[in-house]
Amino acid sequence: MELVGFVHVGNTFNERLIARVYKRVNAYFKSKNLPIRLVYLGELELGPGYLVNIQTENGNVKGYPLEGVTELLHAKLIHTQEEIMEKRKTREEKNENKNNNVSKMNKIFGILNFPIVSRNPYLDFYEKFLGIQQDFHELKVMVLSIKPFEDNDEKVFEKRLFKGILHEVGHAFGLNHCQEDCVMNPPKVIGEWDLRRDDFCERCFVELKRNVKWKED
Repeated sequence: MELVGFVHVGNTFNERLIARVYKRVNAYFKSKNLPIRLVYLGELELGPGYLVNIQTENGNVKGYPLEGVTELLHAKLIHTQEEIMEKRKTREEKNENKNNNVSKMNKIFGILNFPIVSRNPYLDFYEKFLGIQQDFHELKVMVLSIKPFEDNDEKVFEKRLFKGILHEVGHAFGLNHCQEDCVMNPPKVIGEWDLRRDDFCERCFVELKRNVKWKED
């Protein structure tokens, strides 16, 4: 089983909505027989000092710096891996771990309420609808801001976020962008995202399943 750590980064707005989407994503993986599961690792608090001001066409915008967030998530993933290894060692010493097909966690997903920004002038993340990924050797950190998905209609908000998480998980397991009616087809405007089906197209799903199974083997 491929475990993906799931962390709520920063303030705790939209807790119930995020919890619903978290459950919905895991229910989707289970219904599709995909050996992937999100594992909630709690909240990662960020002090006010982490918020930075970025100048946009609409004025100053507060956001979390990509560089700082990815470093914190990377550290959280390493700490979680150490805890998993310690528990596994304890079970082995007690001869409780007789299953060689052991779950692993080398990916972490951070969800933010504020936009993702960067001090690097060449990286314009504020206008991005989808997330950012960064590799640390064999570890992968995913970051997604829910800000672009916000809507007064919670059902619309929830569906947008659900598709955003599937999109990032797809990338984490080797999928590229797609031109079909698929969560791997990134939107240029949020209205396009609302029209996308909340699923992978057949080609992307087959590739995802193959990639996950290959990693499992």
